[in-house]
Amino acid sequence: MMESAKTLLLVVLVAASLAQSYLLAYSSPKFDTIVPTDYVESKLEGTQAELSALVFPKDIVLRFPSGEYTVLYPRMIFYTMILEVVEQRTFDGLRAATGVVDLTEAGGDGAQGVEIRFAEELPMSVLQQTMNLQGEALAEAKAVDRIHIYTQPEREEVRVFFVGSRSGAIYEATRADLTVKDVERFVGFGETRTRYTALQGGHYLPTEPLPMVEYQYAYRRFTADQLQRSLFPDPFSTRNLTERDGSEIYTDGKRGLQLSNEQLWMSYTDPAAPAEGVQSPLDTALSAVQFVNRHGGWNGDYMLEGLRQEANGTEQRAVFRHYVGTYPGAYPIAGTRDGTPFGPIELALRNRVVTNYDRSTVQLETNVLERRSLQLPGGESLIALWDAFEEKALVRSIYPAYRAMLTEDNVVLEPIWALTMEDGTVRALPGGGAY
Repeated sequence: MMESAKTLLLVVLVAASLAQSYLLAYSSPKFDTIVPTDYVESKLEGTQAELSALVFPKDIVLRFPSGEYTVLYPRMIFYTMILEVVEQRTFDGLRAATGVVDLTEAGGDGAQGVEIRFAEELPMSVLQQTMNLQGEALAEAKAVDRIHIYTQPEREEVRVFFVGSRSGAIYEATRADLTVKDVERFVGFGETRTRYTALQGGHYLPTEPLPMVEYQYAYRRFTADQLQRSLFPDPFSTRNLTERDGSEIYTDGKRGLQLSNEQLWMSYTDPAAPAEGVQSPLDTALSAVQFVNRHGGWNGDYMLEGLRQEANGTEQRAVFRHYVGTYPGAYPIAGTRDGTPFGPIELALRNRVVTNYDRSTVQLETNVLERRSLQLPGGESLIALWDAFEEKALVRSIYPAYRAMLTEDNVVLEPIWALTMEDGTVRALPGGGAY
């Protein structure tokens, strides 16, 4: 009897095992979806960009054989045509050089040429993203912010120099496939343009009022929820603090996000970046662009304005400036009328990891609501304003720009003459507004 019971139990167990095997092999089991907590898709809808699209000159100066000058700005058709040719040519045999090669002196009387000017000094490795540069000096070359291309009278040669106005670096391209005809054509593009006066310090001011356009845009803002979802691995773990000045701080215990509602500005910090490692300026630029692509996007045209070493020596800062406009040119946004920040995107990086990310929470809409043709002062009136500015010895550059005036619904971009000072701050030239 006992043996029969054991046999029956064994048969039941074998049958149950076979049934389970069949179900595992041929059934379609249902799995519960597990939502990952280490990443949440960003809700920010900014545009993407490559580094090469963010590296371009702030202006191009043309020198005529007569010794006169004119200046071309981004988005002007002749600016674009010159830049396209230069970026397609090869500059080989770069070597360190000596001597004065400023466009106002290079070649002497009768020389003609082009001066391509960047907002700040940029490493050769960054310029290589848009230009074909070759030569032994590249590996150890210092940063430059000027490219001088000129021809000498009655000589069938073109000389090309890369110059750092602050570092004092000078490099000559001993083999450049630009011809005298190229330079003559470049200079010819400016024949009908307003002439500029060359001032001490490398400044150029127009002899006539400069046509500009005042723009009015609608705008939207990054919300706290959008930014948390974009910047924190687990936005649901953040806690919120409110400061006495009304700004809000969000933190997950490691990273922090501060939102200034009054200034419409955000500042994100991640101090946990690795302290050791090698970071080249090109690494900084590429990593900064990648970070912005993932966390907010560009929402307009931006220029890589500069790469700066931070005072602590372990971090580098990348600064991108917002440019606006098409015809008759594109110009940078240089802050707001009340002095609050607006226009730049700034990132500090340590070993290619972003430790600080600062930008406005205001995003201009694509369509222009209103535009108005205005003029910036030029000629004797502009020279008088310049002469009256007591700190002109501390001015690094003077240039046409926009100053933002924000209302509840719109942003008005007012044309001004802007000044970048030696300490990097940007001001408006007193009396230099449009009319």
